[in-house]
Amino acid sequence: MDRGLETGLGASRRIVLATWGTAGDIAPYTGLASGLQKAGHDVVVVTSDRHAAAFHGVGLEVRAMPLDRQEAAIGLPKGRRAKTENARDMALVAAEHLLGAAGAGADLLLAHPLLHPQAALIGRGLNIPCIGVYTVAHAMMLPRLAARRGYGAADVLVKLLLSPIYTPAGSYLRRELGLPRGGLRGLQIPASRCAVRYGFSAALMPPGVRFPAEHRAVGPWSPQRVAGWRPDTRLVDFLESGPAPVYFGFGSVSGIDVEQLSEAVTTAVRRLKVRAVVQSGWAGLEARGDDVLNIGECPHDWLLPRMRAAVHHAGPGTVHACLKAMTPALPVPVGLDQPFWASRLLALGLTPAVIPQWRLNADNLGWALGQLLDGEDYRGRTEGMGRIVGRQDGIAAVAGDLR
Repeated sequence: MDRGLETGLGASRRIVLATWGTAGDIAPYTGLASGLQKAGHDVVVVTSDRHAAAFHGVGLEVRAMPLDRQEAAIGLPKGRRAKTENARDMALVAAEHLLGAAGAGADLLLAHPLLHPQAALIGRGLNIPCIGVYTVAHAMMLPRLAARRGYGAADVLVKLLLSPIYTPAGSYLRRELGLPRGGLRGLQIPASRCAVRYGFSAALMPPGVRFPAEHRAVGPWSPQRVAGWRPDTRLVDFLESGPAPVYFGFGSVSGIDVEQLSEAVTTAVRRLKVRAVVQSGWAGLEARGDDVLNIGECPHDWLLPRMRAAVHHAGPGTVHACLKAMTPALPVPVGLDQPFWASRLLALGLTPAVIPQWRLNADNLGWALGQLLDGEDYRGRTEGMGRIVGRQDGIAAVAGDLR
């Protein structure tokens, strides 16, 4: 049995779930936390002030971390040292607030990968089981290395690169908890022996990839809708007024050339003579045309089944949402783990191409999207994979582990 699950958690327990990231990173955890609460557990979410409303909106208790200043600095054009210091500051603030939440009473800690180092050390000091809950594995940040030299090597390298960020937080927690000082092999990034549950489908992973014994891919965690949500009447009217449109959206990705992207989308849609729904996201994407509707936030589990196809940034949440909706997709990755997921869609024959965002233009977008729309094989394979992913209930799997 997994370390961290040998706890006899058969009855209702108080769970502290720590998560942070972009809005897209956070969304799956609204579903996971809500699902665990519905299963009878008392769930407290530790996240930043910016994301507190997403969890309050689905009826969850939140202990908010004051990270507004650090989050505002993330996108600023600063040097590597300043960015590292900002990340260290965030990790330290997170350590302080997570320790407070756990110290107030917790039977189990669940932690996003960026907060797992602090949670693992707190769990050790307070004798509270800790489980990582990840929607991305570290190795996915280096997809080329993972493919060329092995998934395990990429995983180790990414953890080593991230470890210095956690040094001040680790020192603080060791002092507060009375734990001995740790060297390079100390806390910094939890070892493979720590239990981890991945909120993605193992069916998308490269052949031959083997997770450590304590790690398991359980299937996606679908975001929880806010109670009483209703679609915008403009969107409903647009969908009812003609054929199914193509979805364009890049989620909470920032730092992209939004004018160039918007022009490419506008031109490709006009040339292909298709209808389009364009989700603005953090970048403020907006296309033009009589057959284009620009929208704000909208739950993907409602929207994507109504789309003919989707063009997106290949974040794991959107990748799995498209598959569950059986909607063929063209990936346009920007960075981080997105190139990994995009490469998997291509390798599995689910898409005709991968177009990195910096290379996107109206010509290659129009060609690739045309191939996707005209190729019945892509839809057929997407539907086949969608049936596999649709049978996986990642939230129920995690809840089941706690019984």
